[in-house]
Amino acid sequence: MTSISDKPIYLYNTLTRSKVLFRPLNPPRVSIYNCGPTVYRDIHIGNFRAFMTTDWLRRMLEYNGYDVYLVRNITDVGHLQNDTEESGEDRVEYEARTTGRSAYEIAAYYTQNYLKDQVELNILPAHVNPRATDHIPEMQVMTEKLIEKGLAYAVDGNVYYDVSRFPDYGQLSGNTVENLRAGGHGRQQMEIAEDKDAPEDFALWKHGDASRQMNWPSPWGIGFPGWHIECSAMSTKYLGEQFDIHTGGLDLVFPHHEDEIAQSQGVNDKQPVQVWVHNEMLIFGNIKMSRSKGNVVLLSTLKESGIDPMAYRYLLLTAHYRSKLNFTDESITAAQNGLNNLRADLAALPAVEATDLEGWSEEAALARDAFHTAINDDLELPTALSITREVTRNSKITPAERRRLILDFDRVLGLRLETVEPKKPRVISDEVRALVRERDKARAARDWKRSDQLREQLIALGFEVRDTSAGTELL
Repeated sequence: MTSISDKPIYLYNTLTRSKVLFRPLNPPRVSIYNCGPTVYRDIHIGNFRAFMTTDWLRRMLEYNGYDVYLVRNITDVGHLQNDTEESGEDRVEYEARTTGRSAYEIAAYYTQNYLKDQVELNILPAHVNPRATDHIPEMQVMTEKLIEKGLAYAVDGNVYYDVSRFPDYGQLSGNTVENLRAGGHGRQQMEIAEDKDAPEDFALWKHGDASRQMNWPSPWGIGFPGWHIECSAMSTKYLGEQFDIHTGGLDLVFPHHEDEIAQSQGVNDKQPVQVWVHNEMLIFGNIKMSRSKGNVVLLSTLKESGIDPMAYRYLLLTAHYRSKLNFTDESITAAQNGLNNLRADLAALPAVEATDLEGWSEEAALARDAFHTAINDDLELPTALSITREVTRNSKITPAERRRLILDFDRVLGLRLETVEPKKPRVISDEVRALVRERDKARAARDWKRSDQLREQLIALGFEVRDTSAGTELL
């Protein structure tokens, strides 16, 4: 059994607006719920930043010896076209209506595409991928409990959460009832149905008209669930009334995650989540990447342009997850070049033999500690990537140990560096060895002109020349 590291882990908690020392509820287990995709179209690379952030968080925790249990849902019903105003058509239903396919076919098709893209991006699979349509009974039970506790009301086939009855509303996003009633976050402009007590109230269950394909019987009539109740019901079922971490994009803080807290805490009288982790948006042309802006890029688009999916993963590693990242042709090309260089440096290092697996040298241990400190500091992955790049050329560490160290780091980075095979050893002739000895003598004598001439001769013979503290190194 892997022991848990004693190195502290710090995470930025959206709920407290501060970096906090992470302590799991039931170590060594860490429970994580990640808001998954709405499967009505192919998932764009902006969405995948959220799934990638969760993947790095999971890998970091596992690197520290924790047993992570990850739930990532599939939203295949109930997500309306306008989240804030709770208006418009169900996204899956709309796609079905406009394409002539069934809603269930749409959801199944795009779920499979999403899972394939997830594999290509080396995102570790969740332990459970619950689908909303498989959990309608759990949502109805939770809705009934909220009604019984006076936190929700039913009228004309709809059920609404009475936000005014939940004093802690707004603790995550800052959108308190007072702010919302004053027009905060656009809630005054939301759909004000005649059967709604207040514009800030949100739907737990919606009446479904006959044109819908996805309708279910309920105590309140035929209908379908609200988007927010799905995640509360599924997280409670698979992770319990309280769990460690909830992740998602910053755009989900309000209303989705705020409403999740109201629902889950309203039913269980317990704060459902210990730490809320939210990643910033990927922007494209200085605008948030979204379908409504018409500026989405798919993983398939990158591949058609000759970009390796791992290059996109590399690009995300260059920015902290809580920082905006501008996606441009230049930035993705630079990421591809950076990845290619890292692979080339790794390929130049020899294979790790069984005899190399015991312990770490002093210099390697220092690099490993620096990497570990970086990832434990709220996923400081740009620093971790920089340390990895430095290790490839650190002449104080033997080449074989450098490879071992980089592959150890890649347990977190997830760049599939284990697939990079070492180059076959070059046959170095006596002539080449003589040139190296002569060059080392020239360098020792500070005869830089002769040293450079010999370098050019070695390069002409097909070698890459590096100067190290131990002398000339040929690759």
